Amino acid sequence: MAAVKGIKELSIYETPIAVIDFETTGLTPGVDRVVEVSVYRMEPGKKPVLAFDTLVNPQRPMSATEIHGITEDDVANAPVFSDIAGGLVDSLSGCVVSAYNVYFDIKFLAYELNQLGIPQTPPHFCLMYMRPMLGLGKRCNLEKACEYHNVDYKAVHIASSDAEASASLMERYLEEMTKQKVRTFGDLARLKKYKFTESFVASPMNGAGGLRLTKSERFLSRSGFQSSIEINPERQALAEYWEALRMVVADLEVTDEELAQMLQLRKEIHLPKEKIRMLHAKAFASVISQFIDDKWLDDKEVLKLRRLKRCLSRLGWAPGD
Repeated sequence: MAAVKGIKELSIYETPIAVIDFETTGLTPGVDRVVEVSVYRMEPGKKPVLAFDTLVNPQRPMSATEIHGITEDDVANAPVFSDIAGGLVDSLSGCVVSAYNVYFDIKFLAYELNQLGIPQTPPHFCLMYMRPMLGLGKRCNLEKACEYHNVDYKAVHIASSDAEASASLMERYLEEMTKQKVRTFGDLARLKKYKFTESFVASPMNGAGGLRLTKSERFLSRSGFQSSIEINPERQALAEYWEALRMVVADLEVTDEELAQMLQLRKEIHLPKEKIRMLHAKAFASVISQFIDDKWLDDKEVLKLRRLKRCLSRLGWAPGD
């Protein structure tokens, strides 16, 4: 069997990059579903272009509306994932995939494609980790990173807005990689080892042509959309805290640095303790669902759950407190 070529020898500057963002009903693929997807495609030497953007009917009750502002009515006439899969795959064709929190987005992409008989995960990397990898500072949320690197962005949890800001950050990081003589994806992986670099042994996806995927002409984009859910200070605080929690649990590891950042955030946003409990419970339940999806709960997973419980407890509340 021929070895997988992968992307390690590919030039970062000569390889198309697809910057993706998903909004979902929660944290756990299978239990939760995609409700919005956006892709900005970056061809070598060109500005990022919006290549794909639509709301998606999750075919289950809507949840997390308080975070992303998407209601049942918003997706009632939206296409389902199987309808848009062909167009989405075409927008990713030949690309290395990137996202600000790639551990979150890639697991939803992989799940949805697997449900359609495509057990393939494209090579990917995480923009959230570019700051520490390139020696630019600590990892942080998207809004803070945009502030640090002078990218115009307002946290509204609309997929196209988040993907556009992430693509603009990628442009900044490409400039820094040039200065540091980081030429290939292999060079990038050697800067610091993160779990996503393991995906560099895979090759980019081909287009939808040979995969028998539907390419619907019916899309429902929120670009320029004003949510029917009023944006108020509490909703903004919920979204900010949830995004921070999502970052912490995405790789199922919680560092002392992350704990300190979360404690500071909680002091700043003044959410009622009942809302904090709700978000902590949602995060804990999502991780449990992910662990038991294989009908097995091993000792390593139990230790991680204990660690997560201790962290949530230190933040104010954990299930069982």
